[in-house]
Amino acid sequence: MSHSTRFARETERAAAVVVSRQPILDNVERIVGFELLTPPEAHPHEATAGVLSQAIADIGLLKLVGDRPAHVDVTREFLLLVSPLPLDPARVVLEIAADEHIDDELLAVLREIRTAGFRIALDGFRDGVGEEVLLDLADSVKIDVRDRSEEEIETDVNAARGRGLNVIAYGVPTRAVYGFCRGLGFDAFQGQYFAEPVVVQGASVPTYRLRALSMLAAGDAATFEQLERVIAEDPGLALKLVKLANSAFYGGRHPVGTIKQALMALGTTTVRRWAALLALAGVNDRPSHLLETGLLRARLCELVASRTDGAEPDRGFTVGLFSVVDSLLGMRMPDLLAELPFDERTTRALGGHEGPEGKVLAGVLAYEAGEFDKCVQTGVSLVDIAKAYGEALDWTDGALVQLSS
Repeated sequence: MSHSTRFARETERAAAVVVSRQPILDNVERIVGFELLTPPEAHPHEATAGVLSQAIADIGLLKLVGDRPAHVDVTREFLLLVSPLPLDPARVVLEIAADEHIDDELLAVLREIRTAGFRIALDGFRDGVGEEVLLDLADSVKIDVRDRSEEEIETDVNAARGRGLNVIAYGVPTRAVYGFCRGLGFDAFQGQYFAEPVVVQGASVPTYRLRALSMLAAGDAATFEQLERVIAEDPGLALKLVKLANSAFYGGRHPVGTIKQALMALGTTTVRRWAALLALAGVNDRPSHLLETGLLRARLCELVASRTDGAEPDRGFTVGLFSVVDSLLGMRMPDLLAELPFDERTTRALGGHEGPEGKVLAGVLAYEAGEFDKCVQTGVSLVDIAKAYGEALDWTDGALVQLSS
């Protein structure tokens, strides 16, 4: 079976639930919105309708984007078919292709949309492309910065700024491109750059945290006594674990007041996992959205691994979580792996996306980026990831509350 045929079948089977999100960040890397992503369809207006129905009905807009706005691609056909839009204008930004042809019928609908309070972003904006009336209706533009020269990007930014429009850099691939775009005064940024490590030069990573992470993730601290000793080295970490054991998140019925009691209430595996999360949450020099991304990846990898032949759920969680640790700790992945006592299977999964858990991670990363065809090509079930996505979002939200409490 060809990849395209398999993708079509997977998409058809999962059509009711396949939706992902990609963060849109401001110039200090705070999340200011999410674009909702869906598999390509034969009819784009059906894809838009699918995204909206999935986001609102199947998963819930609040779970997907929280209190941030959701950016959704819309087409002429969709806007003419679905009018008025059954959406809250404060919660949704409508993205329209910058080169969309405007006629009187569409213009009337767009004016109604603006009157209703919806914001419009022009996707794929380039200087000299698109009709003036569409620019007059827009609040912002998205400029695809992939495979563009610096001169072309600067020209587009200046053209948009000259019309008083906010400017979003789309498809930002690296930190270097992000730095250039930030220097041009882009308002927001979208792409894979945000998870690229910012390597710390001339400073060492805190050794106590790396040692604790090593022991906790690798499971070397197997007994309660050894685990208790590791956790006791960090009083803040110990306090948070005791609070976690007492929290409603784990249904604590009997109050605990010591590390050992917390260990007994939560269990070794849970404590190892949460101690690693809490240690990572203490890394304050990187944006918090990286931890959120890591938690979501970890839970997704765990859930998908439980449905994937040959994959281990607990190892899947570790692989997903540590896929962002290089960025959180400011280390290159090869250097990080050299410091951590992972076995060959976990090292290969993180370093080369090899083995069962490595394939699961590759599939989750592709899904996260909205590359659903590539997700299927990894050999991971698109259906399994789609089914797990809502549950992973729920767990991540709960985990973030516990980590910040």
